[in-house]
Amino acid sequence: MAGRLTGRTAVVTGGSAGIGQEIARRLASEGADIAVADIDPADETRELVAETGRRFFSDEVDISNEDAINGFAARVRSEFGTADILVNNAAVALLADIDHVTYDDWRRTFAVNVDGPFLASRAFLPDLKESGSGRIINITSSSYWTPPPPFVSYVSAKGALNGLTSVLAANLAAHDITVNGVAASLVRTAAAVEKTSESFFEQTVRIQNIKRVQMPADVSGAVAFLASDDAAFITGQIIVADGGSTRR
Repeated sequence: MAGRLTGRTAVVTGGSAGIGQEIARRLASEGADIAVADIDPADETRELVAETGRRFFSDEVDISNEDAINGFAARVRSEFGTADILVNNAAVALLADIDHVTYDDWRRTFAVNVDGPFLASRAFLPDLKESGSGRIINITSSSYWTPPPPFVSYVSAKGALNGLTSVLAANLAAHDITVNGVAASLVRTAAAVEKTSESFFEQTVRIQNIKRVQMPADVSGAVAFLASDDAAFITGQIIVADGGSTRR
């Protein structure tokens, strides 16, 4: 049985591990071929996609570098032709308040979390226009509405990404491109476990309506929906997938 995304190509930034890896696997299970851009090798993601029978391409790319992302877009076209779906997932999170965050740290956070989605969206824009059903999905964060105190640069960058989502939705609607976001809470990934603590996970669960830790699959399901024709009339929206901690 064909999946909702059969015949389409999905680009996932930051797809070598964590949330991005699960998004790549889920979109492949829905029928999409997958291209991953990440600063790290995506061998494990390649194996997961192979299990679905879909095609896979990856490259080690710094998405905050304009030449690098433009080159990656050209290589994806060479491999697959037109890309139909762009998931801007790559991110960096710095746990520091304003007294301790350096300007270099601030700029790096914005370079990856905001400049990267802007550059990737622009690099793949010709593909998305040609697609006829182009999708841009930005992975943002519910911490924008319930910010934990030490995340000053991360929360600020995700707020900017929310703004980019809104303005691109208005700019690109005439080309039948939808632009939406998925705002996750604290997701249990290897990176999150390394940077935080179990007590922080417990604290997050306490303010949620759904009393369990969020997992990558809780994000990928929303992404798959927004990538599909089921969401063809939804644009400029942020789906808050955070277990009800913000209850927006």
